Amino acid sequence: MADHGDGTARAWFYNPDGSEALLCGNGMRCAGRILLDRHQAESVVVEQGPYSFTVRDRGRTSHGVRQVSVELPAVDFAPGEPIVAEAGPQGAYVDRLLPAFHPSRHVTAVAVPNSHLVTVIDTYDEAELIETGRRVAGSPDVFPIGANLSFVLQLSDDEVFIHTYERGAGLTPSCGSGIAASRATLSRLGLVDPERPVTVRNPGGVARSYLQTAGDAWQPVLEGNATLVYDAELDPAELLGDGPVAYEGAAHMAEISAFAELSRENMKVLHEAGIHPTEV
Repeated sequence: MADHGDGTARAWFYNPDGSEALLCGNGMRCAGRILLDRHQAESVVVEQGPYSFTVRDRGRTSHGVRQVSVELPAVDFAPGEPIVAEAGPQGAYVDRLLPAFHPSRHVTAVAVPNSHLVTVIDTYDEAELIETGRRVAGSPDVFPIGANLSFVLQLSDDEVFIHTYERGAGLTPSCGSGIAASRATLSRLGLVDPERPVTVRNPGGVARSYLQTAGDAWQPVLEGNATLVYDAELDPAELLGDGPVAYEGAAHMAEISAFAELSRENMKVLHEAGIHPTEV
């Protein structure tokens, strides 16, 4: 992230395979948290590609976990570059059965602006999510630009479990843009009113999301933790070199402990609901 010094910055995000991510909702929260602290601000603007994201300070949970929110770009259910080939440009693909995707699960395609596939399920099977995600990744003729895949299980009227298989990363504990895509899909399918805040549980923690009306479109708002774990100063020349990188830093134990408490509570809720995702 490059801090412009005026409460704005530009950020870049990369997947584990080295490809640049078009959007990272969780990473944007983290970048925004650092900028909020640097400028002692209530809100900041972080740019990525052609987009500007407003990040706001949302205080702390009862556990002491720092919360921030980020306003993401408007979702698009009919993007110009089709996520599912047979939809074509500006063609919507909503709640449809696609055998190349899954023999019995319906799927919805949505851009946020990175491409997502969302399936609302009645029971969670992690192996099924992985298998379906790999099928998507291995079918460029059907999914020409690739896509992240999220399984969404409603726990109550205002609470859901979401787990995402990301292109370029595989199964992930949490995907911010996946949460936004899933939240928009729930409203597109008429399951939740757009403006209603929904608590989102995933293996990586707890978030909250709702939709703002922006003209004729929905703009997702993603709220969740942005926890400082460790900080250090690094010499850029060392980072670009071939040798080992030496540094000294400090861990933020109070923030780590607060988030650990919140995570334990989250996993307890999931286990009581019969959900046992892989823990990282």
